[in-house]
Amino acid sequence: MNHVMLRPDLKTAGGEVCDILYKNRFVGTLALVYRESDRIAGTLQLEKEVLSETEKDEVSDHVHTYVWALVDALRARDCEVMVTYSSYDHVIATEDAPSPQNRSSDAEEVPEYGPDWVDYSTRLEDENPDEREEYTMADYEMVVVGEDDDSIEYHIYDNEDDLVAEVFLTIEDRIVTGTVDWLFEPSGKELNTIADLIILDFNEDEVDGFVIHMQHLDELIETIELTHEDLLPKDDADDDPDVYSSPLRNEYTIVLARDDGGVLTYEIYQQSRGGLPIGTATVDISQRQLTGFIDFREPGSTDDRELIATLLMEELDKEKDYDTINLTMMHKNRLIEEVLFETEHVH
Repeated sequence: MNHVMLRPDLKTAGGEVCDILYKNRFVGTLALVYRESDRIAGTLQLEKEVLSETEKDEVSDHVHTYVWALVDALRARDCEVMVTYSSYDHVIATEDAPSPQNRSSDAEEVPEYGPDWVDYSTRLEDENPDEREEYTMADYEMVVVGEDDDSIEYHIYDNEDDLVAEVFLTIEDRIVTGTVDWLFEPSGKELNTIADLIILDFNEDEVDGFVIHMQHLDELIETIELTHEDLLPKDDADDDPDVYSSPLRNEYTIVLARDDGGVLTYEIYQQSRGGLPIGTATVDISQRQLTGFIDFREPGSTDDRELIATLLMEELDKEKDYDTINLTMMHKNRLIEEVLFETEHVH
């Protein structure tokens, strides 16, 4: 079984940077620059503190296969990738960087309060999913702080009695709409947990649907939309003969933009958004267990992302037979959610 996954972090026409995951742990970085029919150059940095010698060999073999596939795809005449197996010293990042007017082209004049060194392992998107907290409704308490005929306001507290979010909802025509204003940037599990808390506070016989906007610092994180059918028990929902049918199917188009041999890149378009893509999907098809990620310009709703994933799977069906596909949904390099599909869902 392959335990290695290359998760693209930055990709352009002339280069790419990939995070390397081993058993869902961040273990290094592959950085490449290239010019078609000419040369590939780059570095492979592996973390010695988290990889044993045996694991390093497995990761190296996988990356070597990826690089040679890229060499073939680009018809490059030369390839040189420097490999290091050690701990990071530091990473130059834009966090806490001096303002442009304080920067200088002369290295000796760089202020002492220049950019702080950021520990690469502390980036949220590189955390080990297996070590992330599992949140349940028992971890949070929702308290009514205001209510009238057609609106209600809640405060949500964690298990240490700290305020974590404020909820403002209105009820009109049996539809509950509103916002959850978070005091910090929540994880996907926390979004779902609070959504479940809100739904359970309403009588299912009096409500037909929910539209809940999750926000942090006035920026939309995600919109959760649920209809009466979504609220039915799973046994009832399974009676639907076509769970993937949707009036929005024609709203989205998935276009193959690049084929690098073992890696496919797709652009995702939304008809109502015009000619610019709303997201990019990159999928490693070198194994029968496909892995990849979708980087969204806007996070959208859970239903929209599920539909886009389904359309992407249909496109992948045209390229290769596979057993499963694991997709990581991301927005601005932040994890939204991870989904795993089996081929029986689309065949």
